[in-house]
Amino acid sequence: MKALNSSRKELKYYINYIDYLNLKSRLSSIFLRDKNSNQEGHYHIRSLYFDNKSNDSYFEKISGIERRNKYRIRIYNLWPDPVKLEIKSKINNVIFKESVIIIKTDIDKIISGDYDCLLYYRNSTAGKIYGEFTKDFYKPVIIIDYKRDAYYLDLNNIRITFDFNIQKEEINLNDLFNTDLNMSPVLYSNKIIMEIKFNIFLPSWVKNLLQLPRLERCAISKYTLSRYIEN
Repeated sequence: MKALNSSRKELKYYINYIDYLNLKSRLSSIFLRDKNSNQEGHYHIRSLYFDNKSNDSYFEKISGIERRNKYRIRIYNLWPDPVKLEIKSKINNVIFKESVIIIKTDIDKIISGDYDCLLYYRNSTAGKIYGEFTKDFYKPVIIIDYKRDAYYLDLNNIRITFDFNIQKEEINLNDLFNTDLNMSPVLYSNKIIMEIKFNIFLPSWVKNLLQLPRLERCAISKYTLSRYIEN
């Protein structure tokens, strides 16, 4: 199975709900809405993150290591198709994402530590994850949920997303499709994460449209926001 790989630059900002309403109004006249959005204008993302016994993914982000990886299984709207197994990497200011579509029945195997199923995909991304997970036993550590309102423009692969209602579950990690998880909030309800992704450069007119000069860019990670580990 072919890997689904991409690399883009990424900027992140905290905004409030009023800013969100203003910006989405500006975007809707020029950008296209993500095709996966529901009638309310957003879709649901759920990710199960893995880390090793040293919690390297967590501490490398906290320490600001320039080359670092995160590993996750991601689903959308609690649907069993597609299920993505992903490596999200950062090298300097560029984000790389490698994904492979896996079948639902393999989720339980991976969660339980049976990684051999990854070999059957004959896929470079699955092979990389198999190597890392078997070398330094990775296990599921947290589920992160949120809603996303997304817009894109077929120019330099520009994508603007607004993530809100971010929640986490750290105990019941065995059923990714469970609709009754005991989720707890990660951010205040008025706080929204805006992400801007693009290839090579972001045109100045888009920066002005998004009012970026008045916003403070932040190094935001939902994964590290959702976990707290004493060093």
